[in-house]
Amino acid sequence: HAVNMFSGALSMGRFWAEGRMSDRVRVFRRVLGPIGEDGNPTVTDSDVYVGKCRLVLRSSVVRDVDAQSQLLAIQQPELHLPVAGSSEVKNADRFVLLESEGDPSLVGLSGVVAGMFPHTGSTARRLPVEVSS
Repeated sequence: HAVNMFSGALSMGRFWAEGRMSDRVRVFRRVLGPIGEDGNPTVTDSDVYVGKCRLVLRSSVVRDVDAQSQLLAIQQPELHLPVAGSSEVKNADRFVLLESEGDPSLVGLSGVVAGMFPHTGSTARRLPVEVSS
C-alpha cells in the first residue's frame, strides 16, 4: 500500500507543480550539419521540448562575465518543466520564453541549460539555467 500512496502523492504533487507553470518555453538543441559552400557547417535548431514552464530565480546575486569583450550580467535561475514530456532536455540545450502570463516583458528571454538535477520522485524537472542580458 505504501507504493500506491507514494504514487498517488507524486501524481498530486506533479499536478500542483504543473498548475504553477503559466509560461511557455521552447527548448532546442543546435545540430551541426554538413559543411556548406562557405566552408562552415550548417546549423539547425532541433526542438527538444515546447510547452509549459515556470522560471524561478532562487537568488538575486548577479555576477559579471567578460565574454568576447562584452560585459554580460549572469544570474542562475531554474527552469521548471513538467516531468512528463521533457525527458529529452539535456545540459547545454538552449531555451527561449515564448509566453509569460505573469510578466509579458520576459517573452524572448533566452539562455542555456547549465546542468541537470536528477531527482527521484520530483514533482517537476528543475533545471539550472543561465540567462544572459
